[in-house]
Amino acid sequence: MRNFVKIVLPLCLILGGAFGFKYFKSKEVKVTRKPPQKHVALVETLQMEPATHETFIHAMGTVLADKEIILKARVSGEVIWVSPKFVQGGLIREGEILLRLDDSDYKLEVDKARNSLNKALADLEIEKGQQLIAREELKLITQISPEGVGPTDLALRKPQLAQARAAVASARNDLEKAGLDLKRTRIRVPFNALILEKNVDLGSLVASQGALTTLVDVTKYRVEAQLPLDRLPLLKVDETQGSPARIRSQYADHEWEGRVVRITGKTTGQSRLAGVIIEVPDPLGLKGDSRQKLLLDDHVEIRITGQTVENVYALPRSLVRENNTLWIYNSGHLKIRPADIVWKEKDRVFIRSGIHPGDRVIASDLPVPVQGMELALTPGEGS
Repeated sequence: MRNFVKIVLPLCLILGGAFGFKYFKSKEVKVTRKPPQKHVALVETLQMEPATHETFIHAMGTVLADKEIILKARVSGEVIWVSPKFVQGGLIREGEILLRLDDSDYKLEVDKARNSLNKALADLEIEKGQQLIAREELKLITQISPEGVGPTDLALRKPQLAQARAAVASARNDLEKAGLDLKRTRIRVPFNALILEKNVDLGSLVASQGALTTLVDVTKYRVEAQLPLDRLPLLKVDETQGSPARIRSQYADHEWEGRVVRITGKTTGQSRLAGVIIEVPDPLGLKGDSRQKLLLDDHVEIRITGQTVENVYALPRSLVRENNTLWIYNSGHLKIRPADIVWKEKDRVFIRSGIHPGDRVIASDLPVPVQGMELALTPGEGS
């Protein structure tokens, strides 16, 4: 029995293991490999046709006064009246009286000058009478003694007459000067103005050439912008027919119209940008419209309309790929072409070569673009 157990039991274990292996082998899951499916990227495209387009130049600029002066008094005196509009930030029309000075002394000077003129005129008339007497006396002397006194200038009192006439002219000048000084006691505004600073008030003593206020001409403002040098050829610079521009403030939802009138004539240091002057008429709406007021020193957005470019393709700037290339959908395949960009704007570019009429430029992103890879159009686009 002991030998039986030693022989039979191992055989039973071996047979059981063999049957178990065969059983589990028959239950093994068989994996069948399928050939990989071909993946074709779906893309959206823009069909391109050449056309003529206006160019736009976008920039930032600063609003500046076109004309700013310090108004000074031409005579001295005490301020006895101030216009209600004479406040900081006030607007006042051309020719309006800003303030008045005490004119009592100047009225007296006018009366004094008028009296001096009347006296000079009277002296002139007296001298004319003396001229007649001198001629008659000369005639009598000549009749008595033909070889006596001759008709000299002194005998005819010509120097005295010239002196009287000079005194009249001087008196007239003094009267005119006194009248001008009297008129200058009324300080008037030389143009439609915005009051930036107010230096005097009622009761102030003003000296001749004393600063009264700082005024800015509001007939027009200018906006100075900095542009790259390659933008200048498409600008038209002229005082009346310059390239139109639209100015938008960052604080107000409003646009002002202007024109490019000048180039500053120099470039900035390191950035190598050129200064361009844009003229904005009636920036405060004094002609009666209810628009917003353009503020001095405001930083504004500028869009200048440049000259037109012909026979070019316009497309979004984002469609220009690395190294200025375009992805073209070409009969179900990707074609990568270099593009000749003739003009760049904020959101679009103009291309003259690298695209043919009817080409479809791919607007979709491709993770790994490879020349010749297969593509398919999204449903709804033509083939």
